[in-house]
Amino acid sequence: MRCANYYSPAVPSPRRKARGGFTLTETALAMVIVGTGFMGGMELFAACAAQNHSATQGTAARMLGDNIREAMAGLSFVDPTATALKWGPEAGETLAGYDDVDDFDGLTFNPPIDAQRTPVTQLSQYTQKISVMPVSPDEPCGNLNEAAPTLPKGAYTGAVRVRVKVLYQRPGSTTPEEVYSTSWIRADN
Repeated sequence: MRCANYYSPAVPSPRRKARGGFTLTETALAMVIVGTGFMGGMELFAACAAQNHSATQGTAARMLGDNIREAMAGLSFVDPTATALKWGPEAGETLAGYDDVDDFDGLTFNPPIDAQRTPVTQLSQYTQKISVMPVSPDEPCGNLNEAAPTLPKGAYTGAVRVRVKVLYQRPGSTTPEEVYSTSWIRADN
């Protein structure tokens, strides 16, 4: 028999609980994304630190090369007191008394010196090596091979090439490496 006005309440369906967190897969994926970004940032940091060290090293080396140029800037081309041309420092001359350009030939400074010829002990990992080679004013790019020069040292040509090599010895290393080299031509007035 059928009841016309019979109302049967609907049976409540079981409700799903609202999620309150991440699944294990979502957490693992988030960790991979964050870890990749973090590692990329660390690699960038390491590259920037290495580049900064290299730039600092290059700046110090350029400064040390320029110090030699400045130390030689006011010097005579030939010794003003010598009666005969002598290559290199004259007998009894010391660094403070060098009075001509060729006095600096063959010198190595460690610690390096500044423009006033004072040792810079804070930069003792750097070394300055200086060579002075005669060149022909007509061919300033000649006489480049210091081991086998085409013009012997001491030959008066009216011009010389001064070359400064700056070496750097890394901590823990036994051999310094060249990090900068500069050269210039100096002519007799």
